[in-house]
Amino acid sequence: MNPMDPMNSMNEDELLLTPTGPGLSADRRRQLRGHLMSEFARGPVAAPRRIRLGWAALPALASGLALTVVLAAGPTEPAPEPVGPVAAVVLDRAAKAAEQQPATAARGDQFVYVKILDNWAKAAGEAPRTREDWNSVDGGRRGLLLLDGHLPNPGGSDEHGEAEPVPFAGIGSYAYVAALPTDPDALLDRIHADTAGLGPGPDEEAFRTVGDLLRQQIAPPAVSAALYRAAAKIPGVTVIDSVTDAAGRAGVAVARRDGGGKVESQWIFDRADYTFLGERTVAVTDGATFKKGDITGQMAVLARAIVDEPGTRP
Repeated sequence: MNPMDPMNSMNEDELLLTPTGPGLSADRRRQLRGHLMSEFARGPVAAPRRIRLGWAALPALASGLALTVVLAAGPTEPAPEPVGPVAAVVLDRAAKAAEQQPATAARGDQFVYVKILDNWAKAAGEAPRTREDWNSVDGGRRGLLLLDGHLPNPGGSDEHGEAEPVPFAGIGSYAYVAALPTDPDALLDRIHADTAGLGPGPDEEAFRTVGDLLRQQIAPPAVSAALYRAAAKIPGVTVIDSVTDAAGRAGVAVARRDGGGKVESQWIFDRADYTFLGERTVAVTDGATFKKGDITGQMAVLARAIVDEPGTRP
């Protein structure tokens, strides 16, 4: 970590100040990180199925796969820098905010509903859209995916037809999250064990996995807090002091560069109460269809709830 980076020397009071400029400076933009394009670059890996939001697999994102050649990642993860002190502060505040949330009871026959403003294929020229997912709590029932209120592939036989064809209770499911340990060290050990062999390296895959769970699930408050505190133990995590999610909400973010060194991901938190708002990815090198500092993808979580049936909204 560069000790001269002003973000690494920010104190907590400075972190809470309202941003004064309408955009990001060149230096700040060079700090932004993301993982979408690295997802494209990873290629097929024999691994247990896990929830991603499904953005990379949607038919509308096919044009984005052309970016794979540009962002092909190396086979190993670079030596990471330690977690910045301000990043640890932000994640601890997010953990404390999560601990204050009421616990959400869920029966095995119910569904986790998540509504997202999805602009994850921004670099490929896709327009923002509303994505709604219903995923089985116990992993034993078929879910549902709607884009702008419609089936992505009505009557189709693939996973983007009327429902997810193969329910599961693996990594990313509600059942998996609810059973995670609440001690941050034990939780990080569990994620490392469950994702062993995936991705360019264990730290990058752990950061991805925690991000997946933050986006897609409703975890018990103690587990949510442990996820944030576990993320603070992953080397290479830094802070971006002024960001905006896909819904235009301003926030502060923690970020980490992917193993390929081409993009960084940001988890965006509300500056006032440190609740999770969404995520975005930003290029840190020039590509065929984007420039350094361009937002390659972004999303905002709009609603989450436990519901009784697929298609039911809170």
